[in-house]
Amino acid sequence: MGALVSRAAAAMLGDASDEAELRRWMEEEDARRQAIEEEEEDYLCTRPLPSEEVRDGYSIWKARAALHHYNANHPGAEYDLVKPLMAACVIFRGNMWHHVSFLAHRRDQLVAPPVEYFFAGLRDGCSDDDSIVEACTMIENPQSCSGNKCSFCPEQYQIAHPSEQELLCGKEEHVKDFIRLMNLSPMPFTCTTEPR
Repeated sequence: MGALVSRAAAAMLGDASDEAELRRWMEEEDARRQAIEEEEEDYLCTRPLPSEEVRDGYSIWKARAALHHYNANHPGAEYDLVKPLMAACVIFRGNMWHHVSFLAHRRDQLVAPPVEYFFAGLRDGCSDDDSIVEACTMIENPQSCSGNKCSFCPEQYQIAHPSEQELLCGKEEHVKDFIRLMNLSPMPFTCTTEPR
């Protein structure tokens, strides 16, 4: 650290040889930092993902929490989970946030009920198994939502979102506050929703 300070002081005093040395040192530091970032990126790309069962169990848990919230707020029009589709997560302002898409159908219908598409925005609560549901919305026409942007969900996940005004996390101005994570759902949901 002392060498850096003396180099910086020499550069401010105008010694051309020390200024060139400082510039060279700064370029070396930038190259070293870039190499470290590339190594970390390579690690994240090659790091093993959770098993399908673990990933899907996580998605089921979030979808069920969201649907429980929805049912509590819509008595008489309760839904049961058919299957989760995709989930994405980021850390935003100190909280882990999740966007989950899933399919559900009306409970207690005599004829086969139609399957509906839902979007949920959740954040983790104080304990590991505590989810705070900030939004759970039925999306009547997911294709009509394709223009709705979310700044944290990877586009290839194709999670249909409500309008940006309805999002509590995922607006364009939030990007600077995101800490991106390796998302758990690089492929569509595959496991059964029924408990074993």
